[in-house]
Amino acid sequence: MICWTRREFGCGAGAMCVAAMSPRIAGGEARARVVVVGGGVGGSTVARYLAMSAPALDVTLVEPKQQYVTCFFSNLYLAGVRSLESLTHGYEHLARRHGVKVVHDRAAAIDPTAKTVRLEGGVMLPYDRLVVAPGIAFKFGVIEGYDEAATETFPHAWNAGPQTELLRRQLESIDDGGVFLIVAPPDPFRCPPGPYERASLVAYYFKQYKPRAKILILDAKDKFFGQDVFQDAWERHYP
Repeated sequence: MICWTRREFGCGAGAMCVAAMSPRIAGGEARARVVVVGGGVGGSTVARYLAMSAPALDVTLVEPKQQYVTCFFSNLYLAGVRSLESLTHGYEHLARRHGVKVVHDRAAAIDPTAKTVRLEGGVMLPYDRLVVAPGIAFKFGVIEGYDEAATETFPHAWNAGPQTELLRRQLESIDDGGVFLIVAPPDPFRCPPGPYERASLVAYYFKQYKPRAKILILDAKDKFFGQDVFQDAWERHYP
């Protein structure tokens, strides 16, 4: 078994992609084109390391948003430990330092035969290799009554940005003595410690500013990830 760090994996993935296209580059033909759809952590990391590993590549990143707000560390923003600005990142660095072409549009269709990506704006992007990193989406309506409109009242705040800000405002406006309700999903789900980490940092905020407020976690599971660690911390810090 070979264990790689994230940095090593990124470099290795870039090297393998470059190796696969090396005959085209070595033959003196036009620069090999890589299109990356999705500018979150995954897509931006791939685009960066491909451009770093092989400056001869023509790397284009397609992302509709002008800025990316990280979901990781967003609970620290809810707790008042970090600012939202510290979690917000633009794409200028990728373009300026690494030569990645950043296109702020949404991919509408992929033609694997013609090797093109059609954007919503109508532009066609040809590619030699394609990386699709669209991130996550919600299946609204699975829980009766919880559609996309309901998120403006009951925010999920798992796609960071406006939802995180909304939840923070709600925490600030809650009465001292109010109740914060969080529902932990059944297994399997992304980021197993997520709901419990969020509950912990909301508790940190309440302890400082609303000490009579309470947190109620609804969890259908008999056990959850890191249960002993979380419950020990709650007993010691937030009894």
